[in-house]
Amino acid sequence: MSSLGTILQILALIATIPAMVTLMASVAVSRRGRAQQASTLANVGFLLVFANTLLLTLCVGIILVCFLTENMTLSYVAMNFPETDSALKPLYQVAGVWAGRQGSLLFWTWLISLFAAATAWRRMRQTDALTCAALAVTELVIMLFTCAMVLSDANNAFIATPAQYLNADGTLVAGASTGMNPLLLHWAMVLHPPATFIGYAGCTVPFAYAIAALITGDLSARWVEHADRVAVFSFIFLTIGMVLGAVWAYVVLGWGGFWAWDAVENASFMSWLTAIAMIHSFTLYRRRGVFRRWSLFAATITFIFVVLGTFITRSGLVQSVHAFAEDPVSTYFFLGIMISAGLAFLLLMLYRSAALTEEDEIESLASKNGSYYLTNLVCIVGACLVAYLTVSSALPSWLPLGGQVVSAGVYNAVARPATALFGLLMAVCPLLGWRKTDGAAFWRNFRVPLIVGAVVFVALEVFFFVDLVPAYDATVAAGGDAAATLAEQGPRLYYLAVAEVSLVAAALLFASSAYLLGRGVRARASRGENPAQAVVNLFRHSPAQAGGYLAHLGCAIALVGLVGSGMFVQEQTVNLAAEEGAHATVAGYALTVTGIEDTFDAEDDRVMTIELAVGRAAADGEPDEAAGTIGTLSPAIEVSAATQQQTLHASVLTFPTEDLFVAFQGLNADGSLSLSVKVNPLILCNWIGGVLCIAGIVLAVVPRRATPLLAADERG
Repeated sequence: MSSLGTILQILALIATIPAMVTLMASVAVSRRGRAQQASTLANVGFLLVFANTLLLTLCVGIILVCFLTENMTLSYVAMNFPETDSALKPLYQVAGVWAGRQGSLLFWTWLISLFAAATAWRRMRQTDALTCAALAVTELVIMLFTCAMVLSDANNAFIATPAQYLNADGTLVAGASTGMNPLLLHWAMVLHPPATFIGYAGCTVPFAYAIAALITGDLSARWVEHADRVAVFSFIFLTIGMVLGAVWAYVVLGWGGFWAWDAVENASFMSWLTAIAMIHSFTLYRRRGVFRRWSLFAATITFIFVVLGTFITRSGLVQSVHAFAEDPVSTYFFLGIMISAGLAFLLLMLYRSAALTEEDEIESLASKNGSYYLTNLVCIVGACLVAYLTVSSALPSWLPLGGQVVSAGVYNAVARPATALFGLLMAVCPLLGWRKTDGAAFWRNFRVPLIVGAVVFVALEVFFFVDLVPAYDATVAAGGDAAATLAEQGPRLYYLAVAEVSLVAAALLFASSAYLLGRGVRARASRGENPAQAVVNLFRHSPAQAGGYLAHLGCAIALVGLVGSGMFVQEQTVNLAAEEGAHATVAGYALTVTGIEDTFDAEDDRVMTIELAVGRAAADGEPDEAAGTIGTLSPAIEVSAATQQQTLHASVLTFPTEDLFVAFQGLNADGSLSLSVKVNPLILCNWIGGVLCIAGIVLAVVPRRATPLLAADERG
């Protein structure tokens, strides 16, 4: 398997060279008016693209077969095989393909090749210079990624397992491998990495088309039309990946949060932000012929930030729980890709500067054009700021924050007010007019969302003062690290004001999105459709607009969740006697030990589980027997027999307005139980908002049908 896989990787690398040559030759020949010869060269290039995809598919297939058949002859498989008796083991075996450093790079490269093959298949009957140049750029990226695998053992998934680590029957010698990281043995980690990698790989296509447009001089909207759906498709998977990663972090890591501003989390967030700018720019380029420079720039910087994420993960530049060991080859290759992409873009922009006329001029910031411009600016600046803060520890000390590790509190201090302002921008943008906004027309569109938003805000205010403010005050009064963290974010008045502005933005965004959806439904109903039919037909016939508003609605709900679960969490470490009946009170909840189970699984891993009954606390702090039990929790801690690594299996009790999160952290020196307890307000809004946002974006890529636009923001 090792030799076969290595040969296939080398052949895949070699195949990219004639593919690039023939595709670019087709571009050159087409400029001379020799259409037949250009078409022939293009078809040869397309076939080589398919061949490259086939070779990489076989590489991935070998790794997959080895995992499924428990073939340990490959070192990568031996080091990442899931040693577990879980019912999900077959899925974990599949996930082993991308669980480690080498496999994840191979998997990512293969996905890029799939996007290239899909592009070639779609355009094969209508070969054009633009697509040929784009595929040539894509093959260049694949070549560089494949080089990083072939030229570095640290990135090569086909290194053979040393003979001394294998028994005669092909099984591993006892203790020869630790297997897959226990933290990855969770359903969310079966889906989170491939979703993220699909998003990353897809971002190569818009970048390739942007460079192709500059190479060929075809700066019409055609390149955007070819890349637009792939861009949105990629953004969907970037979003899904981030949501699934948040779920995994919340449940598996045992700290009770879902976002820690870890370096690799930041890497996904950077490209997600720039992808927002890219999609909005594409929309204006395609529909109105503006934001040409923005579209080219956003497509390029999104690709660069995607590669930056890989560079951070594999270079050892910064420390991260997600990062791999340092590898000089990866460092130079991915740094070279970023620099080359940036330089190529700048040089081509200078070369084509005369053709890029000033069609992006903003006549008024108080217009839809202006709001899109501000949106792009916020996203790009935000992504660059996150990138700088992420790598600051590796920068020279003479630079601002150079050599310093930036804490999560610094990110939060910047992100919270910026998110609130961004929410306000999202709420107002769809109600503005193109180029200039007529005051009377804006007021007609805005007054209903303003009234509805005021009602929603009042409801949120009640919850804010009844639940959130007391939670803040209780945390401060309790002192300790949690109180110190709050103090770092600013005075009480400022902290609560940021939350209030965020709730205003969420209420207004919710109201404006619901209003625009309702307006579309009413317009269809006025044609004689019943309400249910009108809703279905709105999403069926105007999916881009309706899906966009649904995504904005999801963002509004998620923003409420971010305020509660990100700013007003109550946390307490509880020590209980290791006996039934021991109890403690946290934030009005009474936790009572009902059982302790200490077992060993089939892999000889120790699993200690604490059974807890959850009830309400009486005024004296004792469990309220009259209220009864409102739920049960079973937090556990698992200790790997092979590595002694501890994995916390948190337990969560979900209520409409908050989660009760409990993680068992082990035994104290005196034999008592140590429990980390958190009350996370409104966290359910994060998951609901995320699902709605993804659903809205998915609808936006549904094939459009030629029907009149019904949304208020598409008129005038």
